[in-house]
Amino acid sequence: MVDDDGLADILHEVITSTAGINRVILADKTGLTLAHTAKFDFDETIDIDGLGAISSAVYLASETQGVNVHLTDMQVVIAEFTNGKIMVANCGPAVLCLITDNNIAIGMVRMLMKQAAKKIQKILEARMGYEEEIFEPMDFIPEELSDDLDVSSDDEDLLQDLESALKDLQFF
Repeated sequence: MVDDDGLADILHEVITSTAGINRVILADKTGLTLAHTAKFDFDETIDIDGLGAISSAVYLASETQGVNVHLTDMQVVIAEFTNGKIMVANCGPAVLCLITDNNIAIGMVRMLMKQAAKKIQKILEARMGYEEEIFEPMDFIPEELSDDLDVSSDDEDLLQDLESALKDLQFF
């Protein structure tokens, strides 16, 4: 990837800002790794592309889970392991993944990730030529559609199921 818009600089800022951050990966929400950096890259068995894809999938699965229980916007996913943490943050059309030691200051790293994510999101949206659209859920059937509906009492359950399905579709 040719980095003429500063993504590599942002990833470098993140990895050098706090002790304990060992690897930084930027992946789009389809799982494609866009960029990465590491402090010590001696372990050739680590599959960077696989990490990017899994980070994206875990983030999207967690985000969907939160939406399903009405928790609104997802910010950061933190997975704690015996020997470290994996933290993933939203960057608009991408996710930022950090692999860390156990002894990091989580609050500081979360703040750092959010700041970096905003910068990355602006760059990626400018590169893609758009800003991510935000859709508001509909809590009703538009009047022009509801006038055409002739619903008997037997069809009320079907109509409720249809309304529910339409509301769910608005999140995708």
